[in-house]
This record gives sequence, C-alpha cells and structure tokens, in this order.
Amino acid sequence: MIDHTAIEALAKAQAITAANEAAARSATLVALPNDFQIHDLEAFQLMRRRQRGTMTTTTLEDFAQYLASYIEPGAAVFIDQPKMAATAVLNLGTTAAPGHADHRAVLQLQQTAAFKALASTASGRGLTQTEAAEFLEDWAPLVACSKGEEIIDTIKAVGALRNITIEGLRKVQATESQLSATRSALESVSASSGSGHPLPTEITFITEPYLGLPARRFKLRLSVLTGDKPQITLRIQNAEQHQQDMAAELATLVRQAVQAQCPVIQGSYVTGK
Repeated sequence: MIDHTAIEALAKAQAITAANEAAARSATLVALPNDFQIHDLEAFQLMRRRQRGTMTTTTLEDFAQYLASYIEPGAAVFIDQPKMAATAVLNLGTTAAPGHADHRAVLQLQQTAAFKALASTASGRGLTQTEAAEFLEDWAPLVACSKGEEIIDTIKAVGALRNITIEGLRKVQATESQLSATRSALESVSASSGSGHPLPTEITFITEPYLGLPARRFKLRLSVLTGDKPQITLRIQNAEQHQQDMAAELATLVRQAVQAQCPVIQGSYVTGK
C-alpha cells in the first residue's frame, strides 16, 4: 500500500532542501510547491540581520548626526520640494552592490506659527472684514502696509478694513431714431474706507517660514470683493517662486550639514520591487 502522506512529506523535504541550496548559491529562481509558508527566524536570533527603519526629526542637527552614525556606501539624500523635507536613504547601496533601501532618516521642517497663519489667511479665499483686520492685529510686528508709495500705519490700516464703504454708480444712456433705438448701461462699484484712512493695497509680511530657514519678505496683494457684504482677499505674490527658493535653501543647509558624506539631490526616491 502506497503511503501518500509519507511521499508528500518527502517531496516537501526535498523541495526545502533544494530551496536552501539555491539560496546558498544566490540563485534568483527556484520551483517550489505553492502551499509552503515562509517563516522568518530573525526574531529568535540574538541580533537583527541589518539596520532598517525610519528615523524622523524636525531638527537639522539631529538629522545630520544620525546620518553620520549610520551611513553606508552609496547613501544619498533627496530633497522633496513640495513637502519641504529631506530623506536620507542610508542603505541605498551601489550599482555593483545594491542595498535594500529600507533604512532611512527623514528631516521634516516645521512651519513657524507666523508662516502657518500667513499661508492659511493669504490663500486667495474670501475673508470677512473682521478676519482680515484681526490677522493684521495679531501679527502687527511683522506687518508693513502701503498704498502705492504711501506707507500706512498698521493700526490705521486695521481701522480702514473694519470700516469699508461700498459705493455704486449706474449710468443709463438711451438713443432713439425713426428706425432704431439703442440703450447702454454702465455700472461701477468702488470700495473705500469710511474711517478716513486709505485702504492698503499691498502688505509686506516678514517671518521665518520654517524653523531653521532664514527670514523671508512676503508681499501680499489685498483686494476687496464688493457685494452685499464686502470680502477681503489676501494673496501671496510669487508663491511658487518662494517655494522653490525655500527648497533651495533647505538643500544648501543639508549639504552643509552632511559635509559631503553623500550626494544631496532635488527629488524623491521610491523603492522598486
């Protein structure tokens, strides 16, 4: 009588032996039954096979210190411009000896409170008079207001925003002849301050955007949306250029901190399968 269980067990044992021999020879492919389960014995060993994981920090000094302690040949740092972050892939390896690329250090710059408020308020969305005025009041030490060449005191600018008058003018012109008739209407709306102080058209906001980056001068464009209730819009001029410049500053600081231990590249790195 044929013992099918014993035959199956023998076949599995032979397959496992073949797999172990193939792994020892660094073979890339091996044929195995599809009902085998893989068991990793690393958890039962005294030490891990290698370093892996991700360290995240908001401090450039700690990022550089960790990189110096665990860097391996072929490591690289990638600067993610939209996220204002730097990722060091410490075991990237080389072309001849590629690594697993799963040991990383991430520097995620933290926005300052002032820049966070600026980005939220000066996004081009409609603000109430109170929201716009309180924004200038809260950050008055960082703000300078102007209208053309005229410098406007911030307190007076706040008063002007709180007291806006909307004036409308409608003009109708009609012309009639024996064979035709034409009519045209011209309507204009203007906004001014009832406080007697001029409304600012440009606001300068000076602040450190991220912890560790130098202070920047942001120019804001102020506009008034007329309607039943006036709305104020604030928009950062050349916002995309500011983002590029800040990413370049981050790359420069990272290069200085890593001291040429590895290349610093603008972009991000995704591990392939």
